[in-house]
Amino acid sequence: MERYGAQFVLNPLDAICDIPRNDAVCVSNLKSSKPVDKAILQERPDVKIFLPFRFHFYRPKDLFQENTYKNYLVGGFGGDHVLSLVDEISYVAAPAPPLSQMHELPADLFCNGDNRPANCPVDCRCTHMIDVPLNSVVEIVLVDEVQSPNLSHPFHLHGTPYNVIGMGRSPDKNIKKINLKHALDLDRKGLLKRQYNLPPFKDTLAVPNNGYVVLRLKADNPGYWLFHCHFIFHIVIGMNLILHVGTQADLPPVPPNFPRCGNHLPAITPAYFPILH
Repeated sequence: MERYGAQFVLNPLDAICDIPRNDAVCVSNLKSSKPVDKAILQERPDVKIFLPFRFHFYRPKDLFQENTYKNYLVGGFGGDHVLSLVDEISYVAAPAPPLSQMHELPADLFCNGDNRPANCPVDCRCTHMIDVPLNSVVEIVLVDEVQSPNLSHPFHLHGTPYNVIGMGRSPDKNIKKINLKHALDLDRKGLLKRQYNLPPFKDTLAVPNNGYVVLRLKADNPGYWLFHCHFIFHIVIGMNLILHVGTQADLPPVPPNFPRCGNHLPAITPAYFPILH
């Protein structure tokens, strides 16, 4: 982008967002061109969710075992075999759509950071779903624990836009790599910077490398909404989750004779799938 004839970078890789700059601007420093719901601007949201995301690194011998299949990505730089984790969970799609067939799905398919399957391994796989009440104000803090040089993960939310109220890196210069524990500590100390002056609307935002973003939304659109990194190769290795807004009672009834979907896998083991037998 250009400003007054000069080259201007949107979302600089250094994630310096808390001082005026002549060469760059962070999305969190922009202003919305339309009014923002005052509920979004309240100091305390109704729901606060911290979502660290990272890679799990496999040894090849962990992957190639008889009668198993584990999805993974071979990285382009060091040839690492990696799986994506959001809040220590790698997302696996349910065998049928929750929107129309939730009553057919066993409860133990679903999980989240507060409700992981029993004995789930370090590469925990399940259908990651977070429930939020209809019409609640939800704050989501994404924390980049991947920290690959020059890589910023763009997260996209279906169903509703969000307001960007914060973005940056740790102000503690002694912290070389941010993680969930440090982000929680910064939040308790009031050091995760937030701005409430017309925060801009987005539905996709790159999380700064080794940094964080703070998002706010009004959960007024009931349904099961996918929230995911927009790199396709990260989606297929689990960098996703479902934001479930409201309850089934908040949704319109399923039309009569609506098409039904079934599982394409022969068998599902909830705590550790897909596994082919």
